[in-house]
Amino acid sequence: MIRIETDERMKMYFLLLISITGAISHATVSDSDKIHSREINCEYDLDGMIFLFPKESVTDYVILQPELGTPLKSFTICLRAFTDLTRSIAFFSVSSSTEFNNLILYYDHLSAGPYSLYVGGQWRNFRGMGNAPERKHLCGTWDSSSGVTQFWLNGEPLVRQVMAKGHTIEGPLKFILGQEQDSFGGSFEARQSFVGEMGDVHLWDYVLSPEDIHQAFINNKHFNGNVISWRAVRYEIQGDVLVEPMHQSVSENQAFSSVQPESKSK
Repeated sequence: MIRIETDERMKMYFLLLISITGAISHATVSDSDKIHSREINCEYDLDGMIFLFPKESVTDYVILQPELGTPLKSFTICLRAFTDLTRSIAFFSVSSSTEFNNLILYYDHLSAGPYSLYVGGQWRNFRGMGNAPERKHLCGTWDSSSGVTQFWLNGEPLVRQVMAKGHTIEGPLKFILGQEQDSFGGSFEARQSFVGEMGDVHLWDYVLSPEDIHQAFINNKHFNGNVISWRAVRYEIQGDVLVEPMHQSVSENQAFSSVQPESKSK
């Protein structure tokens, strides 16, 4: 009688162990699926983080997935980049099925004005500082009604120019970091790919004032893009791009830790 009860208890323990193991296994798969789905469908706060593009390639890039309700008739694009490349670089590109060069933020090492902004297939070059390996904050603005476009480098304005007056950026659109699109979402060239660190990417559907450009430059946590915000960004990584903490120098930390306004969100 005692032996029978013991055997029954062992069977119960064994069945219970199988049930627990199965539940743990199921939970692990489920959590993995959730993580994968969050990478594609949910917003992430990447404040203090960067995308690390490790090598020259046509396979490493990041797709941004903003919800753009209306066509862009003006914009401000800002981002922070850190690279020691001395060749041409594509930081950010937007294409549609009818216009592959709808919006490109570009560095052209062969041009006397190395910083370039493309809108609607037209471009302008802007003279700025050299290509020393330091973290640079880049902003480009454009307004369709006047065609006025401007480049800002580390919070300082470069000479304004005019292009693509009357153009409208409309979709469907592909927003890509680290590659220049020669077709809708593809046809990359490794010699134009970005290698290094990129972060603090924001896009507005209007032209920022000089005061607001400064808020973006100092990384005011209360001031975020209304089309793309680095603090609530949907993205999909392709290739070997990594998400890593941003490493700042002591001087950068001091500059960005200054007192910031409480409510500058737009």
